Amino acid sequence: MLYAATFYYCRNVLSALTLLACLVLSGCQEDSRATKTSTQRASELADSRLDQATDGLLNTLGQARTHAGGAAIAPRELRWNAPLTREDGSALAPGQIAGFRIYFRLRHQASYQVIRIDSPSVTRYALDGLPAGAYEFTITTVDNEGLESRRSEPVAVDLI
Repeated sequence: MLYAATFYYCRNVLSALTLLACLVLSGCQEDSRATKTSTQRASELADSRLDQATDGLLNTLGQARTHAGGAAIAPRELRWNAPLTREDGSALAPGQIAGFRIYFRLRHQASYQVIRIDSPSVTRYALDGLPAGAYEFTITTVDNEGLESRRSEPVAVDLI
């Protein structure tokens, strides 16, 4: 009897192990499909977040990306807001601003060129006159006493 009980026990253990192996293997197959879906979905989410971050940066800089046939079009105009404070935190009234200076270069060049804007009310600059290339732009504010602010963070613009 002991032999029969042991055999019966072993057969149940073997069945349980077989069942467990089937569950594990079927789970692995399902995980494999889920991983592919998750990787694809993660890529889509990453692309979406990158687009949102890019659009947010462009909006902060007063630029907008438009889509034509699904392709992004580089901005053909720089836009900015005049600052309300000086670097030390003190107020800067609009009447104290004399103008702006736009520094630009092709990204492979070391030195910047300067575009002077001698009007405090001009806060746009058309990029139509520049040849195609990968540019970097920064801007400064000049007050009525000729003091110039530090340059803004650079903005990369690809003109095609």
